Amino acid sequence: MDFKKTIQERRSIRRFHSSPVDQELVFTLLREAQQLYSSGEAAAFRCVYAGTAESRERLAACMLEPLTKNRLVKWLPEKVRDFVRRRVTDIPGHLAVIAVTGPDRRESDMNYAAVCGIMQNFQLLAWQRRLGALWDTEPMMQSKELFHLLNMSPEERLVGIFHLGYFDKIPKARARTRAEKKWTVLSGGEGLVE
Repeated sequence: MDFKKTIQERRSIRRFHSSPVDQELVFTLLREAQQLYSSGEAAAFRCVYAGTAESRERLAACMLEPLTKNRLVKWLPEKVRDFVRRRVTDIPGHLAVIAVTGPDRRESDMNYAAVCGIMQNFQLLAWQRRLGALWDTEPMMQSKELFHLLNMSPEERLVGIFHLGYFDKIPKARARTRAEKKWTVLSGGEGLVE
């Protein structure tokens, strides 16, 4: 397997066709992604999969709930809200990834980073099987309705939701910022040297 090529070619997929995504495949990819993550400790997380029409409807309703309560958004035409609902329900599968928080910030951050590493592995493994994924962290997913649906405890944090499905067309690559543009050197004197 050519990892560099896979990483360069992988794209976030936003248009899926209607073929269902087998939850056993999702579970297999998740298990493989976790095994590939090399860490001294196991990451503490859990996942919730919505792959049926009914579960996608419930997910869409919870994601739309904050929009319906927002004073500005509630004036949006029903067509717009229906478009957003259909956008969620038409995607064949959704995988919510939930990290356990630790007793202190450092431990929580380390676990969150480990879970993010596993999620990145998942995306790359899915790509190799022509399963598209979009890692979503939109603010509308930070609602108590969604947390209730996912049965989240106060000791948990939603890392994101993968929207999953098969695709026909690979999007074009976007321009990337060169690493040199993000490079700063800490000097021995007053501050940073750009």
